[in-house]
Amino acid sequence: MRIALCSRGFTRLFQILTEYLPDDELIECVDSEVIAIAKEVDVFIPVVARIPAAAFAAPRLKLVQQYGVGLDSIDIPAATRAGVLIANVPSVGTGNAESVAELAIAHMLMLSRQMPTAWRRFREKRLSSPLGNCLWRSTVLILGYGGIGEEIARRLMGFGVHLIAVSRHGPSRARDHDPAVHVDLHVGAEALGEVLGEADYVVVAAPASPENIGLVSAAMFARMKPGAYIVNIARGPVIDYDALLAALREGRVAGAGLDVFWQEPFDPDDPLLNENVIATPHVGGATERSLTGIGKAVAANIDRIRRGELPLCCINPEAGRSRLRG
Repeated sequence: MRIALCSRGFTRLFQILTEYLPDDELIECVDSEVIAIAKEVDVFIPVVARIPAAAFAAPRLKLVQQYGVGLDSIDIPAATRAGVLIANVPSVGTGNAESVAELAIAHMLMLSRQMPTAWRRFREKRLSSPLGNCLWRSTVLILGYGGIGEEIARRLMGFGVHLIAVSRHGPSRARDHDPAVHVDLHVGAEALGEVLGEADYVVVAAPASPENIGLVSAAMFARMKPGAYIVNIARGPVIDYDALLAALREGRVAGAGLDVFWQEPFDPDDPLLNENVIATPHVGGATERSLTGIGKAVAANIDRIRRGELPLCCINPEAGRSRLRG
């Protein structure tokens, strides 16, 4: 099979897939080549590239397989109409959710201990400054209690925090959770405003589905406890940019830890970064263990396509099997 990886320089992904798919022809492309390359391959792996409707016109293309979970850059309705299957890879168990959860906690720790200021104090040869805080006995609200949210909660249990989980439908219609992971309170999205003011830390782990764009709004920031921190390891647009900037400038939010942004790569001269923001370049899932675990799942789905089977975690099985038989 011929497989295109739109990797934007993620050379490690190419190496991993070459190892797991030794008998296939694997090519790399950049964003500007997506439509042209889609006409020449059986499987397209976009990573972070945007896949427009025009890419699905190619009769050879059978599958767009995301290297991870996020599908917000793929025109799924257009793919379905064209009979192209779309699949992703669950975060939990591949090392992805686990890696992202660790980075979320790293951001919390860096914010609470004021690490940028601490680094400056070190260079100034000043001791015991700044005065930070610790997570112990803090209240952490996880907004978006899915797979990644649960992995964050699992790790925070050891910090002695009070955990509040918020999911769209609350515990009654939530996904199956590991009973070993304890949260003190789990509520639905309708109760977010009631519990938001309790949180010392708000960790955003909600997907960038249409209903979640701008979910963290000015109204939400107004309900937050003054001096709270916010961490976003989901997608940039889940937080309203203007609202976050205003909340930081007004001191409603003490600081923000951001691994995802509204446009990527993000402008390092953006005024948001003049505030108390710790920024990392979307590296939440960029660990060797994560990339290898996802690569195995991607390769397994490509093998399923080769056998004429639907891929696992197929988003649009209604697209049918016509192209699989082609």
